[in-house]
Amino acid sequence: MALYTIEANYKNRHCLTIEAPDADTAVQIFYQKGGGDPIDGDGWDDFDVEELDEDSDEFVDYTAEDYDPEGGKTTW
Repeated sequence: MALYTIEANYKNRHCLTIEAPDADTAVQIFYQKGGGDPIDGDGWDDFDVEELDEDSDEFVDYTAEDYDPEGGKTTW
């Protein structure tokens, strides 16, 4: 699976590294686990999604196993 660094604003800047099968799943995991607890996806803005190299030794905050398909989702 690919590694993504996701940053977005919600009251302050949040940044997580997430292992996921694609960028959209990574963003949804970021939203579900990333903090800030916005309601119905409102409040997050300025998403920055960067796919990392396979050889990256970046610490992974969350993986695809943390994704809840029934959980909240955000648009980006």
